[in-house]
Amino acid sequence: MTPRILALSFSFLLLGASTARAETLLKIATVAPRGSIWMRVFNKMKKKIAKKTGGEVKLRFYPGQVQGDERDVVRKMRTGQLQGGSFTAVGLSQINREALVLQMPRMFPNAASLDKVKKGMKADFDASFAKRGYILLGWSEVGPVHLFSQKKVATIKELRKQRVWAWSDDPISKAMMRTLGIKPRALGLPQVYPALNTGMINVVMNSPLGAMALQWHTKVKYMLAEPLAIGIGATVITKKAFDKLSPAHQKILVAYARKYHEALTKRIRRDNVKALAALKAAGIQLIPLSSDDRKAYNGAAAKVARSFVPRYYPQAVLNKVLRLR
Repeated sequence: MTPRILALSFSFLLLGASTARAETLLKIATVAPRGSIWMRVFNKMKKKIAKKTGGEVKLRFYPGQVQGDERDVVRKMRTGQLQGGSFTAVGLSQINREALVLQMPRMFPNAASLDKVKKGMKADFDASFAKRGYILLGWSEVGPVHLFSQKKVATIKELRKQRVWAWSDDPISKAMMRTLGIKPRALGLPQVYPALNTGMINVVMNSPLGAMALQWHTKVKYMLAEPLAIGIGATVITKKAFDKLSPAHQKILVAYARKYHEALTKRIRRDNVKALAALKAAGIQLIPLSSDDRKAYNGAAAKVARSFVPRYYPQAVLNKVLRLR
């Protein structure tokens, strides 16, 4: 082989190595089930981002708790096994505690109020995530969070006699239940469905869409008519992974991620309305909230929101939310 041919062969090898290095794979995990609206939108998003970057930035999603509970996903992000996660407020609380201010019970009277706060605090949250080593790709939602029960539970007094579930890593639901005089049973998300089967718990919290996606609706018969909160969510990646992308690819990733997350939020809100109608059609009965219990829930929620200062978020952050909502 002549020196010229050797040089050309070496050049092609270098070109191949350069091309291989140019491709970046971002591995992102979520507890959202395979085939759910969350995953359908994420799959469209990853195709669009791959197309817009010429195949140089690819997203691989791991749905349905295959990478574990949200605590496990956060741990794997910190060790580099994963580059991102699409979380509920529970996972977000282990990444950026300030985000919990958006999950506070009875904080927002409707979705429009939540949207107003997210828009008004966009720069605040982008900065608070970046300060902790993460990039916020977009907000999403679980939807209006209701109490679901196997028995008819019409009052807080009756609720205190039930076996009420709280996500083991969720400081808000545990604080809210304890403020109401309820001792919750803390379990991880994968344990909930089996626990409903065995009777270990008989009251759970979720949105109509979330309850159907996880099949919890097949184990309950009643639902509190008024939501206790709006379940937020968000997708984040590590800043370490983000910084490895070229500025052009960073811009594409953020722009399209936020576009698809906005579309996802709109779809989730529509689907929660449909899911509620489906639950009613399936025979799940709605329990109205009495005026006395409404006051009790509102009072407990305000107390919990104040109690999270300063451990979870500064007073200034809470004040801004209250002013903007």
